[in-house]
Amino acid sequence: MTRIIDTAGGKVRGVETGDGVLSWRGIPYAAPPVGPARWRPPRPADAWSGVRDGARPGSSAIQPPPLIPGDTAPLPNAEDCLYLNVTAPADAERAPVLVWLHGGGYHVGHGQDMAGDGAGFARDFGTVVVSLNYRLGALGFLSLPDEDHTGAHGTHDQIAALRWVHANIEAFGGDPGRVTVYGVSAGAKSVSNLIASPLTRGLVHAAATSSGGDHVASPEQSRALAARFLKELGARDPRDAPADAVLAAQNAVAQGIEATWVWRPAIDGLAIPRRPTDAIAAGAAAGIRLLAQHCVSECLLFELGAPGSAARAVQVLEDAFGPAARDEILAAYPPGDPQADLMTDERYAVPTTRLADAQSAHAPVWRSRYDGPLAVYGGLPAIHGSDAPGVWSGGEGAAGDLHAAWGAFVTTGTPGWTPYTVPERSTMLFTADGPRSENDPDAGRRRVWEGREWQAGTWYEVGEGF
Repeated sequence: MTRIIDTAGGKVRGVETGDGVLSWRGIPYAAPPVGPARWRPPRPADAWSGVRDGARPGSSAIQPPPLIPGDTAPLPNAEDCLYLNVTAPADAERAPVLVWLHGGGYHVGHGQDMAGDGAGFARDFGTVVVSLNYRLGALGFLSLPDEDHTGAHGTHDQIAALRWVHANIEAFGGDPGRVTVYGVSAGAKSVSNLIASPLTRGLVHAAATSSGGDHVASPEQSRALAARFLKELGARDPRDAPADAVLAAQNAVAQGIEATWVWRPAIDGLAIPRRPTDAIAAGAAAGIRLLAQHCVSECLLFELGAPGSAARAVQVLEDAFGPAARDEILAAYPPGDPQADLMTDERYAVPTTRLADAQSAHAPVWRSRYDGPLAVYGGLPAIHGSDAPGVWSGGEGAAGDLHAAWGAFVTTGTPGWTPYTVPERSTMLFTADGPRSENDPDAGRRRVWEGREWQAGTWYEVGEGF
């Protein structure tokens, strides 16, 4: 079974992925960001003649190897990367739309990471699924000196994709008035950026995050990172440097897991005018329903991938708050070795709770935590990113519960449990024994962070000031 869809840019032929579900892959949603368009906001895609073959995804963004070998399908990398994929039931008509934003620390990944084609989700819930690539690393998030509105071009790419969805998704059977954005890790943080942005009004109607919250660079951090990158690049003009030289300079700043949290959007005054959670607390995302989740032991993943990561927690706290506050925070955690829990809270749990708190004054919010355990990891508690496979594909136990909850949220507007309000903070816990609701889990740990503000850094010692 194939179907040709007429988009604003031209015709594209889909392919059947099984069970009456079709996919259209590698559709350009913006012009290639190359040559003079490097480090510029995305422009509309050029129209094409004839019928475009939608059998293969487009190239992913220029990037180093994946953080964890084997965790992503090998795809060509290129600066010409602004492509998306659409998957839909063959009989879809004004169906709800789920737009997926991949993770990868803003420096690795591609649209089909974790989600694949999204065919299982489309089949099970009758939804249209959209996944997309966006510029990563230095090409997506470098703040060029002496330029206005710089440092968030990857975010502008995501906004361009949402505009494409609004203009074209009805032809694929989707409803442009029922668009949910969902992301994990950097994708979840991107969701916060998007619902807070003044450039997305009317493009997003619901949002879901796994391991999200604020993670944007301050102007000072952006300048420090740019200075280090340009030093590594050498005498070349970054606008004319070969792409492999740009990637080499990026890798010289940081590689592998240590590059996580180095690259992130800057407050550019256009797509991101201020810290997203502050904007959301002020009503920037009013009316947008939110489902916000984190995993119970997020940062155990980083300790497994780079042993010693969690031991940085004490120094990170001291740098952020000083010795006295560091000791106050440490005292809220059980004796022994609390660093992985501290890392989880500082990076994900507390930012996610603050996001939920902020939005709950302006729209319905639901909060959840995925506990696991993870059979594939020998019974470890749920770690960073481990919820996404269940959300997309379902399975036994908690994985199936996640799948059902996200499907209900996208199609009906509620995942099926008590909405989150302050101060009750009702939270659904997804466990091996089944889901159960609990008010304000880990309340003691949450309270010790109350009233404390900090600008998230890189965590790892890879550079000064960023």
